[in-house]
Parts: sequence; structure tokens; C-alpha cells
Amino acid sequence: MPLAIGPVTLAHPVLSAPIAGFTDLIFRNIVREFGGCGLIYTEMVSAGGWVQGPMSPERLDGVAEEARPLGVQLWDREEEPLEEAARRLVDLGVTVIDLNFGCPKKRIMGTHCAGAALLRDPATVGRLVAATRRGAGRVPVTAKLRLGLSMQARTAPAVARCAEDNGAAAITVHGRTADEGYGVPANRAMIAEVVDAVRVPVIANGDIHDAASAVATLRETGASGVMVARAALTRPWVFQQIAAALRGEEVPPAPSYADQRALLLRHHAAMVAQQEGALIG
Repeated sequence: MPLAIGPVTLAHPVLSAPIAGFTDLIFRNIVREFGGCGLIYTEMVSAGGWVQGPMSPERLDGVAEEARPLGVQLWDREEEPLEEAARRLVDLGVTVIDLNFGCPKKRIMGTHCAGAALLRDPATVGRLVAATRRGAGRVPVTAKLRLGLSMQARTAPAVARCAEDNGAAAITVHGRTADEGYGVPANRAMIAEVVDAVRVPVIANGDIHDAASAVATLRETGASGVMVARAALTRPWVFQQIAAALRGEEVPPAPSYADQRALLLRHHAAMVAQQEGALIG
């Protein structure tokens, strides 16, 4: 079924996660070539770094001319830069603005007290969502979170409710706590708790690496959609496969090894050309 995020309807309930250092314009265009991805995100963008800096971040290169739908994920712990960054993204014509409350990296959580560190304070999450909504106007704002800081501090349902109460149009839940990193299986039962806690669509994230795992995740969590992260970095055709399975169609095979090799070489050549252009510029 299509996935509605506020006024935006996605053709496929399959999303590509924002991954710092990977989901740049070149990668996003490759994902679009294969099809099946309902919404793809840029790399995570620092709202304060953008608003308070003299130039737009490199992670937004190409966004103005890029195909839509397109999402941009912001992170910060202060209301003002998020509100202003949202206004700028509206001017760029983005489709969805997402807020990161799940990044477990020490630099984000410790140095900046942002990302998953905000899961300890649902009220602050609500204020940040509300501020972003003020800047976003009609562009829907969503929130991405983990289950909590630890299994002893699982706050995802409360955080999701605060986000919803302050205008979030959808919630994405990574089925691990911040201290678990990526080393344990995603907990589908706890994602289901968030689904039960809110009325807006919930998108399940974590251990979705093929069509079978996507279908199982949707069945076990009751989520409205799935988000693929690391699996897409080596298999950008996975969205096409998941979308086919959700339509009840035969899952298309992966490209041949020869085609995969050609794709890798094309990806590498595009990255080299991009870097050379940056150096010349």
C-alpha cells in the first residue's frame, strides 16, 4: 500500500535511510535507477552548522535540482537553528524534513548532547519537533529514534507520543537502543510498542536486508513502512525487490556479477569526477 506522511503520499512504503558518508547525490541517483524506493534521504545535516556557518553544507549538494520525492534529515538540540534550517529546506523544495533522535555516535551524543542523547527527555524532543514544524510550514516533519539509551531506559513510546503531539507526521524507529550500536538483532516487538503508542505512521528500521526480512518486519511490528540502511550500500536494488514482494509479485533477481561490476566502476568514476570538480572549484 502507498504510505502517507502528512500531505505526501509515497508510491512505496520502502524508505532509504540517511547514512553519513554514503547517501550522497551519486548514491541516491543509483537507487532511483533501480526503483522501488518511496523516499530517499540525504546524509544527516547539522542544522546549527548550516545556519551559523557561511556556506551550505556539502551534504546538500545537488538537492535543489534533484528528483523528488526527497527527504533531508537534520540534527541539533536547539530550537532556533532547526526552525531556520527548516525554512531553508522549504525554499529548496524538499518533500520531507526528518529529525534525528537516534544517532548513537559519541561525537553527536557526547560533544553535542544531541542524537540519541535526547531520548532521555521526551519533552525536549517535542519542543524541537514543534520548532521545526514552525519553519517547515506545509512540509511534513518526521522523527527518527532508537528504543532508548539502553534497555533499562527505553523511552521510545513516550518520545514518539511527544513528537506526535507536537506535529510529527510519522515516526521511524530503529529497533535497538543507543548502547547496543548495531551488534544485536533489532527488536521487532519493541518497535510494535511504538506502533501501538501513536496514531501516525511508524516506519520500522533495523535488520531489513532483503524482501523476506522486510515482509517479516511489517508483519511482526504492524508498522506502515520499512527503512533500509546498511543493506542498500552494497545492494541498491534491494528496494526494487522489497517493493515487488509487498505487491505480491515475484522478487526480481539481483543484477549479474558483470552488471554489478559495471555499476561499481560507474559509481567510482562518478565519485572521482565529483572530487576533481570540487578541487578545481
